[in-house]
Formats: sequence, C-alpha cells, structure tokens
Amino acid sequence: MSDPDNNAARSAFARLSGLPDEHIDIIEGALLIASETDGKVNVAKYQSHLDGLASKFMGQFDPDTSVGVSVNSVINFIHNEEGFSGNVKAYYDPENSYLNRVLDTRRGIPITLALVHVGLGKRLDIPVGGINFPGHFLVRYGIEHKVIIDPFSGRTLSEADCTNLLGQIAGKPTKVQPQHLEFASNKAILIRILDNLKKIFWEKRAWKESRACIERQLLLYPGDQGLLVQLGAVYEMQGQTQLAMSTYTSVLQNTDDPQLRDVASKRLLAVEPRSRNLH
Repeated sequence: MSDPDNNAARSAFARLSGLPDEHIDIIEGALLIASETDGKVNVAKYQSHLDGLASKFMGQFDPDTSVGVSVNSVINFIHNEEGFSGNVKAYYDPENSYLNRVLDTRRGIPITLALVHVGLGKRLDIPVGGINFPGHFLVRYGIEHKVIIDPFSGRTLSEADCTNLLGQIAGKPTKVQPQHLEFASNKAILIRILDNLKKIFWEKRAWKESRACIERQLLLYPGDQGLLVQLGAVYEMQGQTQLAMSTYTSVLQNTDDPQLRDVASKRLLAVEPRSRNLH
C-alpha cells in the first residue's frame, strides 16, 4: 500500500468535490477514495470494468422480444450471474469500502454494492440511485414506480420490509418516512463512504488515515463545524496541540450550535494546560 497522502488522488478528489452535485461522477469519486490509499488503483480501468459489465448485460438482452430492460433482469445479472454479494465474513474490512476491491472480489458492504447498481444503471440509461436509509444503505430503481433493493443481499424490499428493517435498526417500531426513500446526493454518498472508513480507522487508532478521511469530507462540505471538531480531536491524538487549539478556537468563533460549542470549549480547556507545559 502507498502512503495515504497520495497527492494526485487528493487533488483529483478536490477537483471533483468542487463540482455541482449533479455533475459529480460518483463512481470516479469512490475510486479516488480508494486511490488515495492505494496509488496503484487505475480509475479509468475500473470505469471500463463497469462498461464491460453493461456490454455483457446488453449482449444478453434481445430488444426485439422486450419492451425494455427490466429491473429484475438487472438485479439478477448483478447478484446471480455476476455474483455480487455482501461480505458477511469480513464486514468491517476497510477493503469493502474501496470500489475497486468490490469489483475485483464481488464482495462488499451495502454502499459500495449499491454503487455497482448505480454505475451499471447509468450505463444502461435506467433511473437508479442510492438511498441514505438510516443504518443500511439501499438502492432505488425508478422515479414514480419505485423498486427498493437491499444491495447486500440482492433482495427486493416491500414497504413492509423497509418498515421492519428500520424498526430493527432503531430497536423499536418506527414508521418509514418519505425522505427515507429519496435518492441521496452524490456528495452525501461519498461522505458516507468516508464515514465508514473513518469509523474503522478511528477504532484502530489509525490517526493518519482518520485524518485523511476527515480532510476529504471537508473538501465535500467546506467549513462543516462538526467535521472540524473531529479534525481537532485527531490533531490531539497526533500530538499536534497547536493545530488542535486553533481548530477548536475556529469552531467557537464560527458555530452557533450549542452542542458543538460545548465540545470545542471543553476540548480547548483540556488542551491548553498541555500547551503551556511544552518547552
């Protein structure tokens, strides 16, 4: 593995992050996240890999005997013929969040498996997008007539299934709201991929990798005060006291959120004594 601070990948991700959401190529963005960790990732190669899957699917599709590509045929192609499925044995392996590895191994977590649907759907001109469902990323086909898919299992979900899933995640009966089934923005999807990686790295106390995740999230949402508090905490863990202090001070000066102000204030008070003891 190369250094996580891969400058070319970071620069490309910064360029992508500055685009209007509708102009962001979500597949490119996900591959650039992987590329910053592994500099050998060839973004164009994996884009072509999805092109190949779309061509393979269309090679099996006879337009003379059908009124159009069916959603069920695409789902069957992805999960049965191509064998994409959830990585049950190693769910928290960070490689599940790297789209190139998911395309290589056919194993992943819901959000990266959802991107296989999104990437293929785009190439087949089918309306499909990711859903930022609470606690479990889903896929939705269609605009008016909606078909919801669990990309981890490849199973079609009814409205009752979605309600049961939400209740299991919440730990209590919870009604599915319309916003739970709306398409997620491209930036929100990239934020969630980075969130998943950040949680894994944070638990491993891999501060350099955690910091890289937060920095890329800040490229997507510049000035997000919650992310800046997290960045300050990483600076602390890395022993960069002055950077932590200036970050917390900036949050105090720029946020009206009482909870964030409270956290930043307490962390600043905790860091300052250490700073005064440095010589």
